[in-house]
Amino acid sequence: MNTAWWLALAAVVLLALVTALVDGWGRGHRPRRRHRPERREGEAE
Repeated sequence: MNTAWWLALAAVVLLALVTALVDGWGRGHRPRRRHRPERREGEAE
């Protein structure tokens, strides 16, 4: 029984970490893409 509680807790923690990482990556990449083309245009000239 003790092992089952630890496994359930570990599963919840892993799901929370994955969700936080995916959410962070999704929000972090959008603004960066907007800034990169501006720099590329300046470098191309």
